[in-house]
Amino acid sequence: MNRQRRFHIIFAVHYLRYGLLLCLVPMLQALLAFDLDSLWAALRQDAVILLACAAAALALWRATAFRLEDGAVKVTQGVFYRSYHTFGRASIAALEIARPLYCRMLGASRITLYFKTNASPKSYSMFLHKKDAAAVADVLLPVRSDTSVFEPTGFERLSFVMLSANIITSSAFALWGVKQLDEVLGQNFQQIALDTFHEAELFAARYLPTGLAFLVTLGFAVTGFTFLYALLHTAGFKVCRNGGVIISKGGFVTLIERRILVACVSACDVCVTPPARLLRRYPVYLSAGSFRGGDLPVLVYKKGEERTVERLLPNFCPPDGPLCMPARKSPVQYLWQPGTLLALSLGLCGVASYAMPQILPMLFVPAVLALAGLLVSLEGFFREGLRKNANRTLSVCYTRFFTRHEVCVFTPDLSYTLLENPFSVSGGRCDVRVHLPCGLQYRVRGVLQYLAREIPFTL
Repeated sequence: MNRQRRFHIIFAVHYLRYGLLLCLVPMLQALLAFDLDSLWAALRQDAVILLACAAAALALWRATAFRLEDGAVKVTQGVFYRSYHTFGRASIAALEIARPLYCRMLGASRITLYFKTNASPKSYSMFLHKKDAAAVADVLLPVRSDTSVFEPTGFERLSFVMLSANIITSSAFALWGVKQLDEVLGQNFQQIALDTFHEAELFAARYLPTGLAFLVTLGFAVTGFTFLYALLHTAGFKVCRNGGVIISKGGFVTLIERRILVACVSACDVCVTPPARLLRRYPVYLSAGSFRGGDLPVLVYKKGEERTVERLLPNFCPPDGPLCMPARKSPVQYLWQPGTLLALSLGLCGVASYAMPQILPMLFVPAVLALAGLLVSLEGFFREGLRKNANRTLSVCYTRFFTRHEVCVFTPDLSYTLLENPFSVSGGRCDVRVHLPCGLQYRVRGVLQYLAREIPFTL
């Protein structure tokens, strides 16, 4: 494909969002005036703004094109001020092809390129036709055959859905979906959802106190939306490896394909979350170049079956024991925050037991969360640390909120920050921040000073 090809027309529609924002200005003026003449004037102004933005977007789309040649993608863009970009195969660490529902209906794909270095730009996105996006992917990260490494079924599929659930993402998706249904079908689905939630709360209130019934109902609703979103997002998920490229595919509403160059993988993060502890299965996230891992783990492996990860990453080296010396650490550094929250929560529970007994069940929720945070911090006291492995990789273990992260860092392209205070200096300790090329950073507390100063020179 040596001839120039245009982007998909969705590329032009993508820029109309700015026109819609500009249309809010005349409507705001009409709202302040609050008369019919101002409304008609605002509508005429909005029509002119939309036509002007559509003409500008169409002109930009006609002036934007790409070409594949010599193992590179060359993009030309701009109307008055033209820019020329060349993205070679040697500069790509990962790429992602996403096909949301609206793109699939129009035969389009959004391809995002992630580069090896952290220089600007860190990534570049293009809206292309489906065949063009596949051709670009085959030129930059070619794949000849797929060897399946991870394809969850049965209980493994259920575990993968549970460990891939993201409360924030799924809640935003649910709110957006309800608003879209309101606009398309013309019914007030928001009110229907609120009425259903209120009925569920009344049912729970038969067996639980009022405040706790609300929290339990809200928790079940959010959990249900989260699992539904994760179930759709991980449908048909499969991970393969072809030579030096890792390929992951999946999705029902939005089809996503990711290709990651193994030689550019910066770190492998094993997240030990509370559901992972119950299921004894751990999700694995990869970062490569400017690619930070995305919203889905690349695989989930069972405890004791680290060979599954080694099939993708031969240099993967999980920590085989504690990476620190707890006797040289300060327990106060790890326990003061969750301990303070737990003491405050128990104090509130004690006051409410004789002042307002009806809200006592609600106050047990923050007490339980604070206790869980205290236990995770106590685990971090015994396990947080970093150490160089025999294969010249770096093992990092740290805790954050309710999750323990076990990271295997492959790249020597790192930067370190050592943080000290008068209390840590007197004990010969410091905190270490490890910065990856993609912008991620890991903070390890209570590292011995002499070990922290030697780590950058032993990798």
